[in-house]
Amino acid sequence: MQFNTLTLTLQNFITVLSGAYGRIQGSASTLLGILIGIEVVLLGLWTALGGGDNVVGIFKRILHIGAWVWIVQSYPTLSKALVESLVKAGLLAGGGSGDVSLLMDPSRLAGYGLDATEPLTRKLADLGMTDLSDLIVFGFGYLAIMACFLIMAINVFLAVLEYYLFAALAGILLPFGLLEPTKFLAEKAIGAVVSAGVKLMVLGLVTAIIDPVLSSIHFAGPEITFNELWSVFLTVCALMFLCWKAPSLAASLLGGSPHLGVDHLVQAATAPLAAGLAAGTVAGRAAAGVSALRAAASAPQGVGASSVASAASTLGGRAGGAGAATPGASGSPRGASAGAPPAADPSLVLSAMGKASPPAGPAPRAGA
Repeated sequence: MQFNTLTLTLQNFITVLSGAYGRIQGSASTLLGILIGIEVVLLGLWTALGGGDNVVGIFKRILHIGAWVWIVQSYPTLSKALVESLVKAGLLAGGGSGDVSLLMDPSRLAGYGLDATEPLTRKLADLGMTDLSDLIVFGFGYLAIMACFLIMAINVFLAVLEYYLFAALAGILLPFGLLEPTKFLAEKAIGAVVSAGVKLMVLGLVTAIIDPVLSSIHFAGPEITFNELWSVFLTVCALMFLCWKAPSLAASLLGGSPHLGVDHLVQAATAPLAAGLAAGTVAGRAAAGVSALRAAASAPQGVGASSVASAASTLGGRAGGAGAATPGASGSPRGASAGAPPAADPSLVLSAMGKASPPAGPAPRAGA
């Protein structure tokens, strides 16, 4: 079935981004000239201060300047050759013909979904309100299958667009590779372009493998059973997860720790559930606290005061449990009431800090 919207959008982006470096090349050349002037001045100062005897070092700097000038001027050709070679390698490894247009047409993947779900749409059209259960199940299956195909198409679209975005903007940072303090900018720009190219290579491998499978997915006949519906959904969901996982596989390939498993899918599914349970618990406690405050505020004055006093005494009793009087202690602090809890014994504090407490002497007499 014809479905060209996503491909046309991608082609429009590619057309605009392909000429982006040509529009900023003048600024890049100006920046390159300024940095070359700085490098030449520094080289002259280094030679005048006694480095002229090191002829090898002088020739290395001259070759370094010439190499970066050539890289900046030939950047569009070099980046295009790099990504096309990587994509062709991925497509050939996946059993494809090496045609780069396989990644340039993400609408084809969405079209496979429309072709595969065409019998399902006819069955949904034949169902009425009396078949509510079948309508819900087949309607959910149709939406889930189409969502898998659309996610695969959007993933290819974003991967291709990401490379062209990096390639369009990385050229302005390449002249900074001339100077030692600023060369990290050029290294990051080149690393981003290479990373996007490797991602396209892995995605090309996956796309070349799943393209024949997606084109052959279909229902056996107009009478669709639940088993057939869930079999198609399981197959398409697995392929979608593989296509969605391809960019992270490319990053793992560059980092040297590739990993492919269902634990990421389980983690993605359980994280919202855990967050929802935690939010429900916090909301329940907050609602209980608000209800208690409203009940206390709406109670009569005497009852409310007694309730508050009772709660305060309960909290005070719990907090003062640690400072209760120890056996053998006698007397109370001067000015303390009979019902007030005794103050903490200083000897206990000193003992807790690891210092020897002085022995408790007899209580002074009243007449002393």
